[in-house]
Amino acid sequence: MNGTDVLLSAMAKAKQPGPLEAPDPLIALIEDQADPLVAISDWEVCNKLFEAIRSQFAFIDLLRVGGKPPSDTDLDKFIGLLRWLIRESTDWSAGADPRRVRLVALFVIGQFATMEVSFWGTVPNEFRPNDDLLAALERVISGLTMSFLTRGVAAPIWELEAVEQFEKADAESDWIGIAQGWRLIEDGFSPSIAIVQAAQCLDRFAPERLVQAVSSLRQTAPVMSVVLSLTPNASLRLGSRSTNPHVQFATTYMSVSQRTSRATLSDDSKEHLVQLLKNILEDAPRWAAWMRVFNIFPSRFPELQTPLGCVLANANDTALQAYVDAINLHWSGQQGRYSVADCLRAFRRNAEVERRKALWGFAYERWMSWRFGLNAAADSLSRIARCELDYALVGYAVECLSDAQRQDMIGSLITTLQKLENNWYPGITDCLSEWNVVLSEMQPIFLAMSIVGTEDDWIDKGATMRLPFDPAKEAYVTLKFGKPQIS
Repeated sequence: MNGTDVLLSAMAKAKQPGPLEAPDPLIALIEDQADPLVAISDWEVCNKLFEAIRSQFAFIDLLRVGGKPPSDTDLDKFIGLLRWLIRESTDWSAGADPRRVRLVALFVIGQFATMEVSFWGTVPNEFRPNDDLLAALERVISGLTMSFLTRGVAAPIWELEAVEQFEKADAESDWIGIAQGWRLIEDGFSPSIAIVQAAQCLDRFAPERLVQAVSSLRQTAPVMSVVLSLTPNASLRLGSRSTNPHVQFATTYMSVSQRTSRATLSDDSKEHLVQLLKNILEDAPRWAAWMRVFNIFPSRFPELQTPLGCVLANANDTALQAYVDAINLHWSGQQGRYSVADCLRAFRRNAEVERRKALWGFAYERWMSWRFGLNAAADSLSRIARCELDYALVGYAVECLSDAQRQDMIGSLITTLQKLENNWYPGITDCLSEWNVVLSEMQPIFLAMSIVGTEDDWIDKGATMRLPFDPAKEAYVTLKFGKPQIS
């Protein structure tokens, strides 16, 4: 039996009448604190509190950390502790516990007894706290504020500057700045025990109270501490039900960022995320900012792509344009292409043809103006290139062009190739770049022509390259422009 199995077995027996095992050393130490609820946020005090509970129930630590099963005597003590916890949860009142000693004890026990998953996520209904205790937990969350400027004079200058920029962006609801700032400070951030236990307990027994508790929070960091206490599914459920912009952003970011969560979202989680994104879609400026946050580098947020595609299926032109414009185009690397393709496959499955044509058109216009970066920078293209919009470009050729138009487009590009060497260029590198640009522009058209009317995927994988000539039979062209290669 693993730790969770032992805990569940002990919980089942704790529901039956029997002796209680009160955590007296822990309670005595908590009573010594001037303000127990504040003290539990202090690292040194927390260590002492856990030493107190460990002195009485060391076998729980051994079970959780090393998987060592408790003896029959220790198991009886564990069951007694859980009976005590049930009694305190069901009998608790603010009047009987004015200094929140028992409340803090419940937090410590919940954290100490957590095995593979959240303690409150595993407890049966008999452990349900009464309304007074749930209201107290709600107040713990709703009263959250946070300032990073109290870290002390030893903090490095870069960290102080990052915190200052983050807090400025947070105060202005600058979602792009918030995301950039958070990436700099998130590694050293963790929620307190009180927040973890309060959030997990409310999520288990009174999720509507958790929604209400976070509704008044106006800082991203406190919301992040709540989100970090929850599973991705619980977090996204909270975000989909909340109207607080900070909650919506934090729950989305923490659930789909590859840096913080590499877990695959469940179907329920994806449904919550779809609803959350639909809520944001109605706010055009915020939608545009979110697209900049999540789609400059789509591969950083892989779990966002399919739900986003589902939401784009019913988006207006402004929202579609914001999505396309947000993607940072490159002509090297493949993961970004595949991430965008995941999004656009879902979009294609769910969108009406007119919505699809609109997005394909926006993508094609941006791609043509980009020209693989040569229009905006003194760069060169040394090989045939692809980019993040490839799926949409094939969609444009398949659904927006007729067969005759596709043939005409390829014919025009071939003519451009044939006339290319007659133009004047500052140097050979510029000439070769133009050669590769034209060959690159052919790739999505050639792919579309080969798959139109079939069920084949709309994106090339690997090093597939389609050319209007056979390099083996065109030795002069190969000698002049080099052997074609694809990125």
